[in-house]
Amino acid sequence: MTLNTDKHLAHPAHNPLKLLLSVSCGMFLLMMEGDVNAEALKDPTQPPASLSGEVTNENGQAAGPVLQSVMFGSQYRAAIINGQKIMLGGKYESATLIKINEREAVLRNSDMSTQTLAMDYAMVKKTRPAVQSKPIASSTTKN
Repeated sequence: MTLNTDKHLAHPAHNPLKLLLSVSCGMFLLMMEGDVNAEALKDPTQPPASLSGEVTNENGQAAGPVLQSVMFGSQYRAAIINGQKIMLGGKYESATLIKINEREAVLRNSDMSTQTLAMDYAMVKKTRPAVQSKPIASSTTKN
């Protein structure tokens, strides 16, 4: 009985090179399938959009300017709008920041209309009076 080596090596399991090539192609196709079905994940450490007051369109991008924070210093006033620090009198896109207070910022557009951006979640800073501590009276007992 003679063994036909051509038929024997035709099956990938009997030829290490063909086996390696078949397995590699299969793994490549499996990896590519995951990329096709993958979707972008949001950063889990970021606060939800409902807290940030962020209004988004269907693409997940901000629909308009969102006031995120205000900063007051002895020499300056600034607002954080969509992640950009804008100084009072500075430009955000084509608008100028003309007014800032604790809860809102006002932008003047190029057509002289104004747009007021408000923070819905502004924190109200409460100060408590300092507590005066009294020394604890020591009690002495006689035996």
